Amino acid sequence: MAQSDWHYPRKPFTHDSFVALTRGPVAAMSLFGPRRTGKTEFLLHDLGAHAARYGHRVLYASFWQTSVAPLSLLIYAVTEALRPRSYADRVADWLRHPPIKIRVGPDKGPGAVEIDLSERREARLGEDLLLLDDLLGQLANPAKPALLLLDEVQELGTAQGGTEIMAGLRTALDRRRDGLKTVFTGSSQIGLNRIFSSREAPLYRFAAPLTLPPLGPDFVTHQLAVFHRVFQRRLDPATAQEFFERFGGNPMVFQRWLMTLGQYRDLAEAAAADQTADALARDLEFDRIWLGLQTHHRAMARILAERGHDPFGETGAARYEALTGQTAPIPQTRQSHVRTLARRGLADQWDKEWRLTDPLFETWVLERPEGEV
Repeated sequence: MAQSDWHYPRKPFTHDSFVALTRGPVAAMSLFGPRRTGKTEFLLHDLGAHAARYGHRVLYASFWQTSVAPLSLLIYAVTEALRPRSYADRVADWLRHPPIKIRVGPDKGPGAVEIDLSERREARLGEDLLLLDDLLGQLANPAKPALLLLDEVQELGTAQGGTEIMAGLRTALDRRRDGLKTVFTGSSQIGLNRIFSSREAPLYRFAAPLTLPPLGPDFVTHQLAVFHRVFQRRLDPATAQEFFERFGGNPMVFQRWLMTLGQYRDLAEAAAADQTADALARDLEFDRIWLGLQTHHRAMARILAERGHDPFGETGAARYEALTGQTAPIPQTRQSHVRTLARRGLADQWDKEWRLTDPLFETWVLERPEGEV
C-alpha cells in the first residue's frame, strides 16, 4: 500500500509519540481528537507505519466496525498481526474488507476457531478472553514492543460485555508492559473519561492522555503543492487558508474543497467553498438533525457553538433570551438540555468545557441565521 501524496505526515508528533511509547515509562496513551480530524490516518499512516519500518508488529482495530462482538474483532486483529504479512498489506485488507467471519488458528483441524462477528457471544466471553490473553502473549516482544492501535475505544464503554473486555485487556497488558504498548483513541472526551478517569473503570488511569495537535499552515502549503502537481492549477494561498480556518482546520473538508476545484476547473474558489459546504451539510444530514431538535435544544446548541458564553451562567441566559425571545430557564434546566444534546452525540466536554462534538456541525450552526433557532 503506497503512501498517498495527499497524506500530510505529522512527523514531530509521530516521532515523539513513538519514542514515548517504546523508550519512555508509559505503557499506554489515550489520544483524543474530534471527528474527522485525522486520528485514524495518524494511527495507520504515521504512527503505525513508522513503528512497522523499525520492525515492530502493529495491530489496528476500530470499534466503530462492530458493536456486537468487539472482543471477537480484537481477537481477529491480534491474529492478523501475528501472521507473516506486511503491515501495509494488512491495513489495506482491513480497510477494503472489514471482517464479518474470522478464523483463529490453523486453516483446518481441531485447533481452529471460527467466530461470526454478526452474532452475540455472551456465553463464550470467558473463553474468548483467555484466547485473547494467549494471543497477546504471542504478540508481546520486550526487545521490540508490539503496538496496539485501538481506535474509537469509547465504544467499549457502552458495548455489551465491555467492562469484562476492558478488565481482561488491562490484565493482559499489565502482565506484558515491556512487550506491548497501546494507543487508545476516541472522539468523545466524555466517553474516554468514562473509561480512563472513572475510579470503578477497569482502565482507570491506565493511559497517559494525549490530544491530537491541530494542523497548521504547513498542511495547507503541502496540499496546495500536491494539487498543483496533480491538476496543474495554482490556487490562492490566502483563500485556501481562509477556507481551512472557516472549518476549524479540518483536513477532510479542505481536501474535499480541493477535489471540487479539481473536478470543475472553471469554478471559482469562493463558489467551490460554498458548494463544498452545502454538499457536506446534505451528506451529513445537518438539516434533519437540526429540525429534530426542539427550540430550547437548538438555542443551547447555538450557545455552545459560539463558545463565548457560560451556557449555564448569566451570559448564557442572556444569549438564550436573545435567540428565543423567551425567558431563560434555570441553570439546571439548561444543563438538562445540554445533556440531551450529549445523549444524541451532538455535544461533549472538552477540558471541562461543553462544545458541539462535530466541528463541521458547529460551523454549520454558526453560519445559520440566528432567527432560525
